[in-house]
Amino acid sequence: MWESIRENPRPVVYAVLMHLLLLVLLVFSLDWTPKVSHPPGIKVPIDAQLVDQSQLDAIVEKKQAEQRKVEEAKREAALAEQRKIEEKHKAEQAAKQQAEQAAKQKVEAERKRKAELEAKKKAELEAKQKVEQAAKQKAEQEAKQKADAEAKRKADAEAKKKAEAEAKRKAEAAQRREAEQALQQQLAAEQAGVEAARVQGVVAEYIGYIQERIERSWLRPPGSPVGLSCVVQVSLIPGGEVARVQIVRSSGDPVFDRSVETAVYKASPLPLPPDASLFKNFRDLRLIFKPN
Repeated sequence: MWESIRENPRPVVYAVLMHLLLLVLLVFSLDWTPKVSHPPGIKVPIDAQLVDQSQLDAIVEKKQAEQRKVEEAKREAALAEQRKIEEKHKAEQAAKQQAEQAAKQKVEAERKRKAELEAKKKAELEAKQKVEQAAKQKAEQEAKQKADAEAKRKADAEAKKKAEAEAKRKAEAAQRREAEQALQQQLAAEQAGVEAARVQGVVAEYIGYIQERIERSWLRPPGSPVGLSCVVQVSLIPGGEVARVQIVRSSGDPVFDRSVETAVYKASPLPLPPDASLFKNFRDLRLIFKPN
């Protein structure tokens, strides 16, 4: 209970002030003058004095002032007591906090000491492990370098041996290819000669057919001299159709030249060999037209 009063003293102060005020009012309200009793039947003379209102007001004001002074003194005493209680409470709280802070600092210092000791042990262990690991890695690296050097030596020897064998094989293969190419070139030359001769024969044969058809389609112009000739350029499309005719060397007779152009268009389509690969030899023909 006293702990709760110290924690919240304001209601207690108010209660004390209220009781004191009631006590003051009770004291001033009671008539403390002695009462004189007179025997019955005896008339007592009344000593009455008239008091005006201002005097009454002054008396009331004086009593109220005195009452206010008493109340003010009580309030100041209550406030002083309250401040004393609060200061005591603050002092207790400060002492408690200091004790807690000191205990906390002690715990923290102990924890820090243990942590530093643990960190030191860990650092020493890690340093030792690093030294051992470095020595182990160095030994493994030296062994690996030695093994790699030996493997490289063997690989170089094997590679050299393979390279020599490969060079020999390539040289022999090159000699064989050269011999085969020479033989193929010889055969190709022979085949080309044969093919060229065959193509030339076919072209000559069909050019003869073409000239023969043009001559059959030609009509000699009236009055045209005998023995005239001209060179005509004929452009064909696949199938033998005549695309264009041009006199590249005139006979000297325009009428004769025009008759030759007419005969070429009239003879279209011109005969071509069945082998379509030979058409390139007939795409543009230069023919000498010299009728018999």
